[in-house]
Amino acid sequence: MPVRTALTACLMLLLATCNLAAEEQQDTPSPEAETLETQDGWIAFKSSERGFSVSFPDEPKTTATPVEGMNPLTQYSFEVSLGDDIVYNVVVFEYSDGKGPNPPNAGYYNKVMKAYAKGSGSRLRKKGPATIGDHSGYEATATDTKRKLYYLIDIVPDGDRVYLLVSGGPRGHATSDEAKRFRDSFRILED
Repeated sequence: MPVRTALTACLMLLLATCNLAAEEQQDTPSPEAETLETQDGWIAFKSSERGFSVSFPDEPKTTATPVEGMNPLTQYSFEVSLGDDIVYNVVVFEYSDGKGPNPPNAGYYNKVMKAYAKGSGSRLRKKGPATIGDHSGYEATATDTKRKLYYLIDIVPDGDRVYLLVSGGPRGHATSDEAKRFRDSFRILED
């Protein structure tokens, strides 16, 4: 199973585990996205409307998924797939005003990471608090030995938005320079 299919499946399971059900997914053009520059083959990408910037190894495909459940929620996904076994994804879970998990606690982070591991068929290897883009968050690595996929997963809460950064690929990917470059380039934009 390609890493992109595994990533999509685990994101949908994550939503279901958080007591949410997806309605329909649609590809949307990204009029709010701005490509800032290209450096060493990577694109500095900015979405003012979703409140973040990050570097991708190619132009991301953007989708929006309306989600209903406990809280009205919209999921925005910005994804780059390189072949069948490498993916970089920023998912923005956007809650209605005042409904985001703010501040999230350890239980929230554990629930999200366990849902991700279950949905991707992977096993969490390392997890704990982390600073991502100058914000407090949570980071984990996961391994799916059956499909030989390795993930670096970060959660960054910011008010009514929760950012989920996932990069996955073959053995060694979770600790690779490319996975770290992707994670370390992430920034939440100031209002």
